[in-house]
Amino acid sequence: MKEPGSRLTSLDVFRGATVAGMILVNNPGNWATVFEPMAHAKWDGVTFADLVFPSFVFILGAAIPFAFARRLESGGSHRALYIRICRRAAWLIALGLVLNLVAAFPDLAAIRIPGVLQRIAFAYLIAAPLVIHLRPSRRAYVAAAFLLVHWAVLSIPIGVGVHGLSEADNLAGLIDRALLGRHTLTPTGDPEGILGTLPTVSTALLGSLAGDWFRRSPRGPVRVGWLVGAGCAACALGLVWARVLPLNKALWTGSFTLFTGGIAALALAACDSALNTDHVRWWAQPFVWLGVNALAIYFLAELCGHLLDAPWGVAGAQATTARSWIFWDVLQPVVPGMGEEALSLGFALLTLQGVSELIKRIAALRGISTVETSYEKPQQ
Repeated sequence: MKEPGSRLTSLDVFRGATVAGMILVNNPGNWATVFEPMAHAKWDGVTFADLVFPSFVFILGAAIPFAFARRLESGGSHRALYIRICRRAAWLIALGLVLNLVAAFPDLAAIRIPGVLQRIAFAYLIAAPLVIHLRPSRRAYVAAAFLLVHWAVLSIPIGVGVHGLSEADNLAGLIDRALLGRHTLTPTGDPEGILGTLPTVSTALLGSLAGDWFRRSPRGPVRVGWLVGAGCAACALGLVWARVLPLNKALWTGSFTLFTGGIAALALAACDSALNTDHVRWWAQPFVWLGVNALAIYFLAELCGHLLDAPWGVAGAQATTARSWIFWDVLQPVVPGMGEEALSLGFALLTLQGVSELIKRIAALRGISTVETSYEKPQQ
């Protein structure tokens, strides 16, 4: 049995797998030719790609009880924790804006303000103090209240005959256009916009409930069983709610929050169950490495992706990019019989491998280790 404040290896493995999934989804060789599960749903619905971001937020929430307990039990003050929370959130926002600057260059006046790291930062900034001060049961009530408030706000009519949940006409997009102007991903709004932050906090709070349960429970079938039951219940509630409030990642609807939170809970339970047996742990080491270096790997992968998408030459009457040149002129001639979807996924895998190796080399030059965790011993 691990000590209450120690690191949870299964959470690192799940985080590593999620970061790998996020990179594979965000860095295809050709955006027009990807396997259907690797592309986000056009509006309503959920694909594999739509599960990745909420899983990462769920993991963020699950890690909070471990990190805070360790510091509070060692005599840390609440004030020190608040400073740490604000610094980390500010750091994430800054990194997110750097990525947006690179993506917008040279038209910096049109820089996108929201983003994945910004959404994570604000969710952490709101959820973390709630985890510090509220018992798990009260956090569950707060998470439910946020989802109901978000649903109520989305249901406010914004015009005659307007459904309110369509891609072109929804209150979340209206708020983004009013407050952010053209600094959004699309003219109709942003999938990481302002209003969606509220249910994202609920996702983090759901994760914190799982983290608390794992921190207080001995490893074994009971710990996994309860999480499996909770995950199945959340998925079922999400699907029932989806009859009146569709599963929608761009709006981060309440049904989407519960369904994806349930899937994340089941995935965490699967990781914990698999790691309970010594002889299967060899497969987990790459995911552990990815998990404990998640931010650096994700940031570098996104930075490389933006640079690959920057126009740098003209082919005929169209500007070309490094991504299209590598995909069509380098990779495709090497494997001419491979389908474009498989080749696109292969490009993403190469991106993941390349970024991981670069991080390792940078760490080696600085004389530091990029892995700072060890496996838990299985319960005897």
